[in-house]
Amino acid sequence: MKVLKIYQNFFLRNLIINVIVFGIIFVCVYDEIKFDGHDWIYILGKIALGYFPCIVWITFFNLFIIKPFLFEKKIKIFISLLLVYWSAFYFFMNWYFPFVDLGKFRTLSILSLVFNGTLFYFMHIVISKKISQTDKKIINFQSELSFLKQQLNPHFLLNAMNNLYGESLTEPHKLPDRILNLSDMLRYQIEATKKDHVLLNEEIDFVKKYTEYHTFRNERLDFKQNYDGTFDKIEIPPLFFLPLVENAIKFSGETAEPYILLDLKLKCRNLSFSLKNNCLEDESKLSSTGIGIENLKRRLEVHGLKHELKFKKEKNTFSITLNIWNLPTAVS
Repeated sequence: MKVLKIYQNFFLRNLIINVIVFGIIFVCVYDEIKFDGHDWIYILGKIALGYFPCIVWITFFNLFIIKPFLFEKKIKIFISLLLVYWSAFYFFMNWYFPFVDLGKFRTLSILSLVFNGTLFYFMHIVISKKISQTDKKIINFQSELSFLKQQLNPHFLLNAMNNLYGESLTEPHKLPDRILNLSDMLRYQIEATKKDHVLLNEEIDFVKKYTEYHTFRNERLDFKQNYDGTFDKIEIPPLFFLPLVENAIKFSGETAEPYILLDLKLKCRNLSFSLKNNCLEDESKLSSTGIGIENLKRRLEVHGLKHELKFKKEKNTFSITLNIWNLPTAVS
């Protein structure tokens, strides 16, 4: 895991790769330049003069040609820019090498370096993708385990059965809907954790079922919800809002008149989710491990979502705001 942490660090990764490449070049040209009577400091200086502009060209090529055009499958534009890039690079090197007294260096070696640089970038993309996929599987697996531990346990099922039994005596006509609600909620949580993304409208439907179940359990709970936007084609990682809603229900339940205000807006793939609930002004009697929130933060990072997550507590009110930009869309 330490190796992966180092690799995921942009500065350390590039430092290590550049040191390795620089060392390989040093070994390759040492005998050739040493033969002319120069010391190793002179050799290092000459290599640096030739290496630095190559890094600049490689970085430009990766960021402004490969990433926005090749990876976005704009092949025609990519090929045109590739030809322009290599032509410009060739003429630049023909001018630069004699200018800094590097004419003895073979152009083939520098071209090989550039090819290696682009190859390193492709390797980096593949490795990063594999790491990201592995992290997503681990996170989803942990989410599924967390759900199974929390929901499919004797206390939860016992409370659910007691509530259903009580309603079967007082309002038996509502019982089928309650059972169906509970069944849909459990099924969705189990199936959703097996996926990387779900439709946003499915996630919203789950939140509604989840809050309906808890308002059924606690008639004092006043849960107001507002949803604004078109959600059917937008995707989001599964059970994203669950830890936030769970915390709101948990801590508002300690008060005499629990209330929760949920507001979700979507505009042009940009999502704004806010949650506000009352809580005890003093320290809560309930223990909070913070695992749910930390899991959410980690999932935001793993899925590479540009986001902003804010918490705020004022006396007996707790609020949280989650903004996510450029959510993915479902593939038709």
